[in-house]
Amino acid sequence: MKNLPLSLALTCSLTQISPALAEPSKPATTACVNRENTEWRQVRDPILDAKSLQYCTGEDCWSLDFGTTLVSAAPKRPLAKRNRPKAGELGDQQGKPLATADETHVTFCLSGPSSCKSFNYKLANPAVNGVYPLVNDEHTLGAVMARGESEAKQPSFIFLFDLVQGKQIAKVQGREVSVLGHGFLIDETTFYSAAFKKLGKLAGADQAWERLGTSDRIAIHDVKKGGFVIQDAMTGKAQRLIPHNVADRAAWFKFVASPDGTKLYAIGSRTVEGEVLTIDVASNKITNRVTPTVCPAGTHRVN
Repeated sequence: MKNLPLSLALTCSLTQISPALAEPSKPATTACVNRENTEWRQVRDPILDAKSLQYCTGEDCWSLDFGTTLVSAAPKRPLAKRNRPKAGELGDQQGKPLATADETHVTFCLSGPSSCKSFNYKLANPAVNGVYPLVNDEHTLGAVMARGESEAKQPSFIFLFDLVQGKQIAKVQGREVSVLGHGFLIDETTFYSAAFKKLGKLAGADQAWERLGTSDRIAIHDVKKGGFVIQDAMTGKAQRLIPHNVADRAAWFKFVASPDGTKLYAIGSRTVEGEVLTIDVASNKITNRVTPTVCPAGTHRVN
C-alpha cells in the first residue's frame, strides 16, 4: 500500500482486519460438522464393518450406511484408548508381547517361546531417544529403530530383518521405518524390497497414507496436487492421481481401507470435516461423496 493515499490505505487496512472484528459464531446445540477455518475437529476412532463406516468428529459421531450411501448421526462413543509405542517393546492389539529390543540386540517371539529369534547389532552412538522394534502383519519382516539424540545432531539407525530366514537384511541411517508385507518404507520417502533393493519414492507430497488390506498397495493423499494416489509398494509404481476437488488443499483426510483392499474411504477434516469420499480402487475413481449435517450459518460445534 506504499503507493496509495493515506486515507485509502487506512480504509484497506480496516477492511483487511474486519473479519477479526466480525460477530463470532455461536455454538450449535445439535450434532453437526463445521465448515470454518477456525473451528474444526479431527476424525477419530473409525470402525468399518460389512454394513457401515462409523467415525467421530470431536464428541459427535456418524455412520455411513452402505445401503443408503448416506451419513447420519450415531450414538456418541468415548475416545478410544491409544496404544502408543513403548521404547524397547512391541505388542499386538491384545497386548501380547511380540518383540523386545535394547541398544545391543532384539528378540522377536511371534508365536510363542519356540518361535523366538534374536539378533545382535552395534550402534555408533547411544540411542538416547529410544529403541523401537517393529514387525509386519505377516510376521515375516521386522525392524528396529534406534534413535540418537537429534538435539546433539547424533544419527539414528534402522536395522532390517528377515524373520523367516532368520537373518539381518541391512543397517541404514534413518529415523523412521514402516514394515510392509514384502518390504520397507524408510523415512516416509523411499520403498525397499525385502532384499533391500531400492524400488522408488513415495508418490506425492505425503500427508497421510494407508495400506490397502493385506496387499502391498498403499493410498496416499497428495496435498500439493489435491488428490489421492494408489501406489504399489512392491514395484514403486503409482497409478494416476484421483482429484478430490476440495478447494482447501490443507484439508486433512483419514483413510480407512476395506479388508480386501478394494474400497478406500477418505474422511475429511478442516473445511470438509466429516465428509466421506468412497474410492473404488480397481477403477481408480471416487464413486460417492457425502457429508453429515453441516452446522447452520453462524454456528459451530466446539467439541
